Amino acid sequence: MESLRPLLLTGKKISLGILLEADVPFLFRVINDPDVHRYLSNPGRMMYEHEELEWVRTLGQKEQDSRHFAIIENSTGNIAGVVGVREINFSNGSGILGYFLAKEYWGNGYSTEAVGLASKFCFETLNLRKLISAVFEPNVASMRVLIKNGFKECGRYHRHSFVRGHGFVDDVLFERFNEKHTS
Repeated sequence: MESLRPLLLTGKKISLGILLEADVPFLFRVINDPDVHRYLSNPGRMMYEHEELEWVRTLGQKEQDSRHFAIIENSTGNIAGVVGVREINFSNGSGILGYFLAKEYWGNGYSTEAVGLASKFCFETLNLRKLISAVFEPNVASMRVLIKNGFKECGRYHRHSFVRGHGFVDDVLFERFNEKHTS
């Protein structure tokens, strides 16, 4: 079990922690897994290990408009994926939520719990008013994760993105408002 990783939020099955340089081989493997990669925001771009290392090394320096967390399996201490919010606009109180898990962790409720913890962080710590997310239509499991966490479908970009094995699909847009901000 990893004991040097600072954990920021703890749930029943997973916790959110700081991303470490030691996570780079995992990130490189998972981000380039074709089954994971095809549902990411830029599915045509493959990542190089040095790019992942640079991203992790500079997180603390350039995180003014984003926050990213390692999704840590509580029972083992292993990293299972990443959840984050990017393009944080503090004037508007909004941000774009995204996440991914390694295939071996799919189907355990980890994404649902990670999105819940990340949303709580965004609403309670960052005091954001609204989170948005976009999911490719064939990624039904990811849409369920958002709906379970109180996100509502708010629109679509029809036949907007090419997804390997599916052709051009809708980008389904979701939003969730912070209940503390009613106006």
